Amino acid sequence: MIQRIQSLFLLASALFLGFLFFFPFAELIRNTDQILYQLNFKGLVPLLSEGETVFKVIPLSILLVVSFLINVIIIFLYRKRMLQIRLSVFLIILLLGIPALAYYYVRMAQSALPGQASYEIVFIFPVVSAILVFLALRAIARDEALVRSLDRLR
Repeated sequence: MIQRIQSLFLLASALFLGFLFFFPFAELIRNTDQILYQLNFKGLVPLLSEGETVFKVIPLSILLVVSFLINVIIIFLYRKRMLQIRLSVFLIILLLGIPALAYYYVRMAQSALPGQASYEIVFIFPVVSAILVFLALRAIARDEALVRSLDRLR
């Protein structure tokens, strides 16, 4: 149900995850020829030239897609609160893995193309999304406790 606060938290989390598909995680300027590269969900690509991807980041892309899909699925499981809770915990773990994996790829890009890396604000969006999922998890647990207390009264 969209009117519940946990649905709004999960929807905001899905929006933050959606931004990760459109904006780069980091930029890398190579020291030798000052070419600018961007690390996005497709891989490390040169910005100004029409060159192909330097290297692909398939595990990061899969992690992003799976996290986004689980987030959307959790929104529509509003009648199965215990499953929502379990999937939310799993999603938080996945979301905390995204910046770690992106950091690994930035460090790997720095070793392959010696240069200066700068992280974008989008880099922290998975952490913000994990916080929103945690807030939704607390609201779901509160609803489940309320339902269980009403079942005891009957």
